[in-house]
Amino acid sequence: REGNIKFREGLYEEALRIYDQADEVMKKWKVGEHLKTENKWLKEYHIACLKNKAQAALKLDLFQTALEAADGALKIDAEDHKAWYRKVQAEKGLGHFDEAEASLTRLDEVAQFCPDRRSILQDCEAERQRIRAARAKHKQGTKDMVGKAFENGLFSADRNKQVEDDTETRRRALLAESEKEAPKAVAPPKALERSIQLTEALAGELIDELTKSYGQKWYQERVQKCARDSGFERMVFLRRLKNIAFEVQKPILEKWGFEGSEQGVREMTVAIRDHAGKDGKSMPEGLKKKQDACLRVLYGGEEGGMLGILI
Repeated sequence: REGNIKFREGLYEEALRIYDQADEVMKKWKVGEHLKTENKWLKEYHIACLKNKAQAALKLDLFQTALEAADGALKIDAEDHKAWYRKVQAEKGLGHFDEAEASLTRLDEVAQFCPDRRSILQDCEAERQRIRAARAKHKQGTKDMVGKAFENGLFSADRNKQVEDDTETRRRALLAESEKEAPKAVAPPKALERSIQLTEALAGELIDELTKSYGQKWYQERVQKCARDSGFERMVFLRRLKNIAFEVQKPILEKWGFEGSEQGVREMTVAIRDHAGKDGKSMPEGLKKKQDACLRVLYGGEEGGMLGILI
């Protein structure tokens, strides 16, 4: 009840904390199978708590948390239409559009046995249209973001802030139709004084060296742990990645004649970006493949890292 009051007041963080605590308590409760009334009561309260937890997390854009809560509710009752709808919204927020559409199809089936079937199906169709629109925008946004990765400072020590702004702007654009929000403008990067330029061959060698260093076992384990500790939330992960990545970047910077600092990282990034052309999309194919390989290991790879969420 206290969580619901906080939620109605718009205090979503407090509400989420209360729902999370209640969830943990109910997970530990054990009721004998012969106590049918008590078992029924516990399941009803636990599933309500999990659905509320998912809703509060959605309000805070904590989509991974919302997805886990919705899945938890569905383990208790696989036919709960509200839990399925929360799952759809969480998957959409994470950019997992195939999974969101599959969940919508399952929700269509569940709705057939609900008294308010017509209303649920109408909501499903509206959500399906929003997912399709978001998918199209996401596809174009991903293409643009990868194409100008170096322009935004791919290896920069302040990459987390730049990507945070870019990702947040793109996310808001994708969800603007349903959330009624306008994307925020991203401030252009400050002018940078340069003292080092790289040929295409040297840029490739530098990227290879970064890729090799990012691929070290200790780095991959730390980045993957960072992803888990961040709840696979973009913004939290990118803020925490900064210091981990710089441990790899600093010795390479100094070896190549750049400052072992944020300024040096920015200058290195610009030196590589020179080969992407004025439009940021004209990088030679061989160099682009090296860039893509570097991105994969920078974010911890496809299994256990954040690559699938960030790109």
